[in-house]
Amino acid sequence: MLRFFILISFLLVPLEANSKKDGLAYLNTIRVHAGLIELKTNKALEKAATSHAKYLIQNQTNGHYQKKGKSSFTGTTPSKRVIKSGYSSNYVMENLSINTVGYVKSIDNLFSAIYHRLVFLNLDKDEIGFSGSSIEKKRKIKRAYVYDLGSSYISKLCKQSFSMASGVYYMKNICKQNEKVIPKSLFEEKKDEIRRKNRDIILYPYAEQNNIWPAFYNESPDPLPGYKVSGFPISVQLNPAYYKNVKLRSFLLYDANGKEIKETKILQQKNDHNHLLTEMEFVLMPLKRLEFNTKYTAVFEAVADGNKVRKRWSFRTSKPGKKIYRITKNKTKLTVPVGSTAVLYIVPNSKKDIMQSYRSRGGIKVSFLDQNTLKVTFPKKRSSGRVSLDIGKKKVFFDLQ
Repeated sequence: MLRFFILISFLLVPLEANSKKDGLAYLNTIRVHAGLIELKTNKALEKAATSHAKYLIQNQTNGHYQKKGKSSFTGTTPSKRVIKSGYSSNYVMENLSINTVGYVKSIDNLFSAIYHRLVFLNLDKDEIGFSGSSIEKKRKIKRAYVYDLGSSYISKLCKQSFSMASGVYYMKNICKQNEKVIPKSLFEEKKDEIRRKNRDIILYPYAEQNNIWPAFYNESPDPLPGYKVSGFPISVQLNPAYYKNVKLRSFLLYDANGKEIKETKILQQKNDHNHLLTEMEFVLMPLKRLEFNTKYTAVFEAVADGNKVRKRWSFRTSKPGKKIYRITKNKTKLTVPVGSTAVLYIVPNSKKDIMQSYRSRGGIKVSFLDQNTLKVTFPKKRSSGRVSLDIGKKKVFFDLQ
């Protein structure tokens, strides 16, 4: 009953911290545009999320499991923590991220990682509790955000009593009392009640969505073993309340010129080596980063219950700055205005080509936007010395004008 994943974030863009209210509104806006109902808050789920975020910071660890005896221990697993916090059902899912700044950026990062995204876009969950914890001291893990999702319908079932009857299948280990039984047919019926409130097909990025970050980096478990950098995943979910048998025909991606991007991998239940995708979930993984500020079009075709299903929609990737320089050569010379700010996109040479560090000269200020992209601010006055950046084997020289 439990699905949970971890995302370690490398998008360290400094942003204003935003409130829980902002975070919930942002997440629900995404869900509604994608075709899902809004999530309502639940105090017990929030209590469980708060306790785990605090545990991660205090023990400088990451993941969904806690060790008994450690500071702020409240339960070894998410299901045990929500029960201890007063939630009546362990039918929950948990997302978490570390080292982002603010709920909005945390949510964005989780949506860039496919398994985490599908938790937020779950079709049979209708409530959430989430929280963050941070520390000002210099630590490896400075911030942690935890999100616990549950089903109010299943929780209500756990508050009822059912008598055993012949010929009826029952389920255990769903409620606070492990031995408590629930009719399987009623359990499935309540899940479908929530599902029917959602659209029949869920697309992400959703149609005409803007500001999609073009890259995917780390996720555990890893949907693309061997790749340290690839493109933003595109997903399609068919709602089990409306479809029973689905067979994929094709899933294609086109650039702004209508040219097919052929270097992709299609993930579905039969080839998902982590065995996390359902028979209703399909993912197109671009094997190379997408470009900034570019319109892409996805086309999905399948046969569902004997009928043809076709979806064609477009989205646009982010434009992180007014000026973006694509760095492809080992030596690059750029002429830039004094006091200006630019974005340097270090185009990966391979599926493992990411930045580990950089060395700057000449008083320029540099920060990571992601592991292939830097934000650079130049001095307000021209310098007689060298103004440059060393990024692995690549060197970038700047002429300030």
